Amino acid sequence: MQFASLEGYLTGCEMHLDATNSRNTDIESYLVQFLLTRICAEYETRLKILIERRCAKTKDGHLKRFAARSAKDVSKHFSIGDLKAILGRFGDDYHKTFDDAVVNKPAHVAWDSIYSNRQAVAHGGGAQMTLTELKTAYADSLEVLDWMATALALKPRDIRDLK
Repeated sequence: MQFASLEGYLTGCEMHLDATNSRNTDIESYLVQFLLTRICAEYETRLKILIERRCAKTKDGHLKRFAARSAKDVSKHFSIGDLKAILGRFGDDYHKTFDDAVVNKPAHVAWDSIYSNRQAVAHGGGAQMTLTELKTAYADSLEVLDWMATALALKPRDIRDLK
């Protein structure tokens, strides 16, 4: 999964830093903090949609409504450990699929780096990464969303509009 708006933000920030010779300055730090916030907002939205779409596969209307309301709550915390716990609620098989594909792999490290840096920004600590590091982490972390969709047994047609 990729996000055109995020790609545009990353490119725009990189072009600005290069044009103004602002790398390794407070300006870069502020832009990285902005990008971390936007990336995590997109991830939270996508995780909610993935969970809702999996839950929508049931014919039970009450269960669908419960799941839709719950998806928002469970998608607010999304470290890799949180995602494993969410998938574990669906079943051990979902948890295992995700765990085997993601845990202790570059996507895991990248995802948690973005998540923990965003948490630090939210709590006044600031980000501990450069734009170059963020771009690399972002590219690597996208695999986590793909594996979430796979673990939730979503088909390409179920998520084609999320690209």
